[in-house]
Amino acid sequence: MQYESSNTPEDAKSTFQERLQPIKDSATSACNTISQKTCGMCDCANDAIRKNPLAAVFGAAVFGAAVCYLILEGRHEPTFRERYIDGRLSDAGDSVSSSLRSAFDNLKFW
Repeated sequence: MQYESSNTPEDAKSTFQERLQPIKDSATSACNTISQKTCGMCDCANDAIRKNPLAAVFGAAVFGAAVCYLILEGRHEPTFRERYIDGRLSDAGDSVSSSLRSAFDNLKFW
């Protein structure tokens, strides 16, 4: 008894492509719409910058200063206590607790 399979890889591929085509079409149309609206927004922004360039330069400078401030505030310089005392104690505590944990794990209770 021979069983013929109607689902060959080529059939599965063509079925998959047929089902995928509407999704491709809708994604393409959405990308085209977004591209057109973005180009329109760029034209509006370009016109606004040409009409009032000082505001655009000032806005860019303020934005750059804000980003710089946020970057510099993100860097935390540890104090003497944090660097040499607290850090060492937490490392020592971790090493002691890990040693005790491994010793406890190695104990066998009969």
